[in-house]
Amino acid sequence: MPIRFLKNRSEIAEVSWESPLPVRETNRERRLVQADPLLLATLTVDTTERDLIGNTASEIATIANAGQYRTLIWTGVKTGTADITYTVRARTTDADGQPLGTGWLTLTSGTIAGAAGTWFRITISQPEGLYFDQYRITVQQTSGSQTLISKLVGVRG
Repeated sequence: MPIRFLKNRSEIAEVSWESPLPVRETNRERRLVQADPLLLATLTVDTTERDLIGNTASEIATIANAGQYRTLIWTGVKTGTADITYTVRARTTDADGQPLGTGWLTLTSGTIAGAAGTWFRITISQPEGLYFDQYRITVQQTSGSQTLISKLVGVRG
């Protein structure tokens, strides 16, 4: 059975090499977005607040030299049942890598919940983009310990 389509308001045509199905072009611009893996880490999460690479000192950045990224995507899996609280902080640095001010700007915080083996995805962004130079991502839980496997990807603007 041949395939037919409405060629115009009153003519039905069969699909052939001379009369192919019509294709509507869209005016949307398509662009490739570059994403770079920034961190792959396995961490034991307990009652001590530490970043994804295990640092407990509050001035040490988890990720540095990240000014070209407008969004960070953090994915991973937790091996225990306890909820993990997280905080994402950022700051900008000068040409020598020294922070422009004291402390960190808190971007977001929340809880990674679910059963053991639960996957998560957290998108870290702001409407105007991130573009900070350094990020500190800390995790902690109220009791016990579990393993957290994380991957952090930076998306360029």
